Amino acid sequence: MRAYARIPSVNDGARERLVGDHIEFARRIAMRVARRVPNWMSSDDLVAAALLGLTEAAERYDSERGEPFIAFAEKRIRGAVLDELRSRDMYSRRARSDARRVGAVIRTLEQKLGRSPEDTEIAQALDVPLKDYHENLEMLTHTSFVDYEVVSNHADPEAQGPSHDAERKQMVERLRECLHKLPERDAQILSLYYVEELSYHEIGDMFNLSESRICQLHGRAVAQLRQLLSDDSDDDDSENEER
Repeated sequence: MRAYARIPSVNDGARERLVGDHIEFARRIAMRVARRVPNWMSSDDLVAAALLGLTEAAERYDSERGEPFIAFAEKRIRGAVLDELRSRDMYSRRARSDARRVGAVIRTLEQKLGRSPEDTEIAQALDVPLKDYHENLEMLTHTSFVDYEVVSNHADPEAQGPSHDAERKQMVERLRECLHKLPERDAQILSLYYVEELSYHEIGDMFNLSESRICQLHGRAVAQLRQLLSDDSDDDDSENEER
């Protein structure tokens, strides 16, 4: 867990009041994240990270800038929680590699078949048993959460400004365009999970599917989305080179 150097921008009494008045706010942010991460991640560690982020926010806050403390603190708290997740994301490198491979295979099969491939077809193309493919999808859902939280929610407090806002807007727009290229159900599952923040059980009830199956479909959608974003990025690089 990262430690923060104290920057005395407010007096001790004011800082303590800011921390004391917003402890529950920080805890809610941490628990909101905790309910959507693997069981091996301790919610207590996320809450502790959130409180560190709150403390840093209280130390750095400058009321003369006109920004409400709660808005300033939320960025710091969420950033601290996501940093804690990154530091414990034991499978991230493998997951990204697996996601790229699965996404590429799905894309190839879609072009070949002219439709969304079945799980059995994807597993066969990957040369793995169907059970292993499903287990791999479930792992992808656990290790992909941090990346999409960063894209959708986390703005670096030290990198604000017109160029940063433009870059983030472009990133969000690219994500939306890629979502439109996914099969409708897969896009709906991502939206319900990340935007509406429904659980697998709640989404399963909507589609009349089991929690396990929703988790698998979520993993497949994540893999496809990664591949689409990667392809889109490669296209941009090619255009820039041509210019």
